[in-house]
Amino acid sequence: MFRFNRWLLCAALALASRMMAQPALTTIQDVLYTADGGRFNGLMIVSWKSFEAVDTSNIGSLTQRIQINNGSLYVQLVPTTNADSPASYTVQYNTNTGIRFTEVWVVPPSTTPLRVRDVRLAPGAVSTPGPAPSTSVQISDVVGLQSALNVRPTMGAGFAVSRVVLINSLGSLDGAVGNLSDCIHVDGTSGACGAGTSGTASFVDAEVPSGAFNGSNATFTLANSPNPAYSLALYRNGLLLKQTVDYTLSANAIAFVTAAIPQSGDSLLAAYRLSVSLPGVGFVDAESPSGSINGANALFTLSQTPNPAASLAVYRNGMRLRSGVDYTASSNSITFVTASVPQIGDILQCSYRISQ
Repeated sequence: MFRFNRWLLCAALALASRMMAQPALTTIQDVLYTADGGRFNGLMIVSWKSFEAVDTSNIGSLTQRIQINNGSLYVQLVPTTNADSPASYTVQYNTNTGIRFTEVWVVPPSTTPLRVRDVRLAPGAVSTPGPAPSTSVQISDVVGLQSALNVRPTMGAGFAVSRVVLINSLGSLDGAVGNLSDCIHVDGTSGACGAGTSGTASFVDAEVPSGAFNGSNATFTLANSPNPAYSLALYRNGLLLKQTVDYTLSANAIAFVTAAIPQSGDSLLAAYRLSVSLPGVGFVDAESPSGSINGANALFTLSQTPNPAASLAVYRNGMRLRSGVDYTASSNSITFVTASVPQIGDILQCSYRISQ
């Protein structure tokens, strides 16, 4: 009887050890470089949706931040190519200058370290590389993609290039109708400038700067010179760029820094003012709120109080954040929620109107 009980105890311990074993991990180890041959320095953010590994381990949704110093990358991840449920990793690179890009990793099981090229999913691809079974990448698999798509306006039936953009009743973008010399009113109607108003207002919206998108041309030209210069809001592929960091502006000429030169297939949109003078209304453009960007501080302060409060637009690394979801604003204070606290290397920009 004692021998039988001892056998039962050993079997139970073996089963418990097996149940508590962590899933196998694949090591990704590589040296990262920038396009100019220097070693990459910055922050890598790896995020994933929950999935079930091949050993039925439940891998919960999480975001992992990895500091890359002198190009050295080392990270261990649960394989996804053999997972029991479709899975992939979204990898976002943030450089110290604020330029960032995103790619998708599909990680096979491996007992030897893999390089980034072994796990990177090519742009446009929807299946895993190599002989592994194919898996579709859904919008929900890419962290933040659905939210980003939801805030992007759609093109309306009346959309037209080189026209002031109006928001129609469906929330889509239409082109303004009228003569080129007309002024556009806040209700979307057009008419002769100066009728029934005081002050001057001239805005340029959704302009595509002229220049070659070929990955080497760094100079683009606007139809007019923004006045003031910092009223220029320049978007590349939907992300707001930062003047003096991503580009410089001289009169109506935009000169991109080497790391931010538009590539083939990229899109640029520009919006700016031309000597706008409205009684009682002032504009604050591209302000960096005061506060420590250290991954812990959530409170930042503007130089003035936005009026109306809803005119405040807050951008983090070019992505516009949502009031009440990513942050709350009170007077001239901005308080970020825990999940959106700015990290080291992040860039904040704020634009808003004020009463004068």
